[in-house]
Formats: sequence, structure tokens, C-alpha cells
Amino acid sequence: MANILLVHGAIADGSSWAGVIPALQAAGHHVVAAQQPLSSIPDDVQKVRELLDTLDGETVVVGHSFGGFVISNAAKGAPNVKSLVYVAAFGPEEGESAGGLTEEYGALPSASKFVLDPQGRFTLSQDDYVAYFAPDLPEEQARINAATQGPSDAGRFTWASGAPAWKDVPTWYVVAGNDQIINPKLEAACAERMGAQTTVIEGASHSVMLSHPEEVVKVILAAAA
Repeated sequence: MANILLVHGAIADGSSWAGVIPALQAAGHHVVAAQQPLSSIPDDVQKVRELLDTLDGETVVVGHSFGGFVISNAAKGAPNVKSLVYVAAFGPEEGESAGGLTEEYGALPSASKFVLDPQGRFTLSQDDYVAYFAPDLPEEQARINAATQGPSDAGRFTWASGAPAWKDVPTWYVVAGNDQIINPKLEAACAERMGAQTTVIEGASHSVMLSHPEEVVKVILAAAA
């Protein structure tokens, strides 16, 4: 049995993984969902690396969305990391930024919907969250998630990744076929250059681990096997 460390993305929190945690625990794994500060990617990386350092034994690290940047950097050189799983996530090469990758593969309409608060942190309006981030969730659940967004620093779009951990360990990838936050073409390209074992979930939104938990659990369990 492995440790499984779940790393959420921007405008989110650890409850993003509520749909997959019970099944992973039922399979006998020790599961930890990180709660990142979302104040910067380096701050998020530090938090996740600190958690990694507390886990004894082989560990599968799973990242969603901007969590792909976080796990790519936090897991680099960590001796207990057995494998990585990217779920509708950025999978950067060294020197790449989220903004650059988005521009390369085409920004989606949601890119114009993010709003900044007076502290320079971004969210989506609750209606836009439902429409773009979680359109395949029951509306009640989507609105709960919209109400609990974690405002995130806008600087993370230009932050350049260090050398990524995916070059060092076996990697899996879940492509959300109807993602309206990260272009599915970008997700597929990241998965291909990683040489990741890839699962495409057609019709799935950016909230794929909540709308299609069984398929995501299957991928994580494969990475832990």
C-alpha cells in the first residue's frame, strides 16, 4: 500500500478530491489532501514538499490543474515519490509558464472571465464557475464549490517551472475531454511528451475528479500498483 498525496489547483481547496478519497482509502492507501496557501506557486510547492517529507514509504503524488506545476516542482528529487498522476493539469517543461502554454495551445473563453480582487487574487464569479469549471456537476454541488473558491495569486500565470519531476518517475495523465478551463489539446500534448499512460474521459469538465471519480480512481490505483 502506498501513500497518496492529492494536490489541488487554483481557486480550489483539498475538498476537490472528495469524490476519490473514499475509494482510495477503501483500497487500503494512506491518503492526504494538501491545503495550499495559493499565495504563489513557490509557496504551494513548499507546502507540498513539506507534506512529502512527512510521508514514510512510497508515495503517489496527484495534481489537478495548477497542481501540475506544483507537483512537477515539489516532487523533484523527493526519494519517496513512486509515481505522478496529472488530472486535467499543466505538465510543464523547465522554463515554461501557464500563460505561455495557454497561449501556445489556445486560450478558451473562460480566460476572459477571471476577476481580480483588491489584493490581486483571482476567482470566477459563481455563475461562471458553474458554467466553465464544473458544468457536468449537479448544480447544487457546483455552487457549493463555487462558494468555497480559494482566491489565487495572478502571478502564477507567468511563473516559470524548474526542472520537472515527471522526467524521473513513471507518470499517468487524465485528460478531461470537455475541459473549459485548460484546453484539452494542451492536456493531451503534455501527456504525450511525458510519455504518460493516458486516459481520456470524453465529455468531462475541469472538475473531472468530482464528475467522474471512478475513472480517476482507477488511474490513481494503477499508479499506486
